[in-house]
Amino acid sequence: MNDQRPARQGRSTHVPPAQDGDPTRMRNQPALRTPKRWIWIVPALLLAAAAITAFILCMPINLALAWIGIAFVVASSIALVTTAFLVPNDRTRNLTMAGLMVIMAAMSLILLLAILWAAQLPRA
Repeated sequence: MNDQRPARQGRSTHVPPAQDGDPTRMRNQPALRTPKRWIWIVPALLLAAAAITAFILCMPINLALAWIGIAFVVASSIALVTTAFLVPNDRTRNLTMAGLMVIMAAMSLILLLAILWAAQLPRA
């Protein structure tokens, strides 16, 4: 009697090959297809720590924009961690987490540039 069941039960960690066979395409990257949540959580939290540190250092320059930046980074981090544990579909979860990380990085850069630009304005 030949049993056709897989040897291991539970969630598979195997990453399926790309549909069109081109691993250089953005949508076929392993980080977007893997079920491992930490691939996005760890870099995002490191980015958040770096951004918050930069905003804290910019507080003497422009207090309001620095606090807005800190609040935005904290909110983005909470959204990213919440997405990691609430979205069941691997691909949807990873795309959402990648998008949140891009938004966090872009908004942090824009706010830091705004703080630096505000520092260059003449005082009235």
